Formats: sequence, structure tokens, C-alpha cells
Amino acid sequence: MDIKNLEILLVLDSEKHFKRASEKLNISQPALSMKLKSLENEIGVTLVRRGKNFLGLTPEGMMLKNRFINIVKEFSEIKQLSSELKNSLSGTLRIGVIPTAQLEIANLINFFVQKHKNIKTKIFSMPSSKIDEDLHEYKIDIGITYLENEPISGVEKIPFYDEKYYLISTNKDFKSKKSLKWSECKNLDLCLLSEDNQFRRILNSVFKSKGINPNVLLESNSLTHIFSQINMSNMSTIMPFFFSQAFNYRSNTSFCELIDPKITHKIGLVFIKDQSPSPIKDNFIKFAKSFNK
Repeated sequence: MDIKNLEILLVLDSEKHFKRASEKLNISQPALSMKLKSLENEIGVTLVRRGKNFLGLTPEGMMLKNRFINIVKEFSEIKQLSSELKNSLSGTLRIGVIPTAQLEIANLINFFVQKHKNIKTKIFSMPSSKIDEDLHEYKIDIGITYLENEPISGVEKIPFYDEKYYLISTNKDFKSKKSLKWSECKNLDLCLLSEDNQFRRILNSVFKSKGINPNVLLESNSLTHIFSQINMSNMSTIMPFFFSQAFNYRSNTSFCELIDPKITHKIGLVFIKDQSPSPIKDNFIKFAKSFNK
């Protein structure tokens, strides 16, 4: 059995589209169809419902999909272990990161990449709910997300840092202030992360508890877009502390920690503990623990 044929089924199920799947696998559509048919002939069951477009997996395909996921995962880890035994650890590490943690963990990722240049590290920006889903479907190896608020179940956790909340604004009334009450945000024009992000749901819960109906003019799931908007307009935003340090702001921009309530939420690594060695993931976890000391 060709492992790559199993990967074809998994990518096809993920993309829900023959052309997108073939592009992601870097093969032609006819080659994808031929390999998929070869797999079906070898197993003896039809795995995919076909029509003019991809119509989904058959019941047999759905039943076998999780077995294929485990086989592909085990094969990948065997290759990693083999490379480690030859003192040349190589392979791919896939990390899902919530948007607000991307800046904070940049140094960790950079030092790991410099130390392990034979490892291809892929970083995916995604909300915590997607990290949960992709971890349990083995589409990513590590998640960096909230550990306590809306926690992910069935995972190991390594605390990394505490997220704090700051108002970033050019409002002249805040120029000399180091901190503000959340209630002082109620009349501001805001540009915030979109509601599919847990960060935004945290903000919403604080607003609700204080009886605040925020004036949110613009939402985005891109940190760069939010920075661009507040740096080119009179809108304000609420972001973690590191966001206030990562960009070149206008000279009249204020950075005020939000208090009353003063809240923090713990961010860290989450991963599924493997029964057998997973060398690349294990190396990253070990590196992250030492980096955080």
C-alpha cells in the first residue's frame, strides 16, 4: 500500500474539491484520480462519492478515514525517528497559533528554526476552536492557545505566558495615562479582532459584565490589518501587550493597560501525548520548556 495514496484521501476530504486537493498535493487532477482509484481497487471498497464535483466520502471512506490518519501519522513519525537516529532530524512540524500569540512566540519559533534547519516548520494562524479540531484530527502537531478560558480537552498543556489587555488609542484624553478602566472604552470607535477568535469573546464577556455596549466600527482577523487601520485613522483597538511593542505607531499613540477588572489569561502549548515517540514534536516541546525558563 502506498502511503501517499492514503494522504490523497485525507487531503481530498479536507479540501472538499478535486482541483484544490491536486494543487495542494502538487499533482495533476488525472494523477490524483488514478491514485485514488488504485487505492480503492487495492482495498476493495469505494471511498469517494463522485459526480461532476466531489460529493464527499462514502460511509466506508468515513469509517476508514481515521485509520488512514493514524497510519500516515505513524509513518511520518517513523521517518522522523529514522532521521534522528542518523543524527539528522528532518521532517515537518505543523503549529497552529491563535492570532494574538503570533508576535509573542516569534522568538521561540525563530530560535527553534535556526537550531533545526532540516525541519520544515509550518505556522498556521487559526482560532482556538480550529486548533482543537486540527489537533484531534492530526492536521497539526502543536497548538499555541488559551489554557484555561474555553480549554481544549484531551491534551497536554505547557504554560508559556499571561496575556494582558491594553487599549491602543490616539485619543488625547489618554495621553498621560498608564491604565484605564474598561468602562472608559465605551464611547470610543473601535477596531477589534473578529468574533471567531477567543480573544474577542474574552473582550465581549468583560464588556457585558460592565454593561458596556462597545462601538465596534470594524472587525478583522488580521493583526496587520488592525494595526494599519488604527495607525491611519482615529479608531482605537484592544490588544495584548506585545502588540503595542511590535509596530511603529504614530507619536501621539497611547498604550494603557485596562483595569477594573484587571484580567489575564494564560497562553501555552497544547498537544496530544503520543503512545510512541514523535521526535520532531518531542524536540520542539523540550526546546519550548527550556526556552521559557
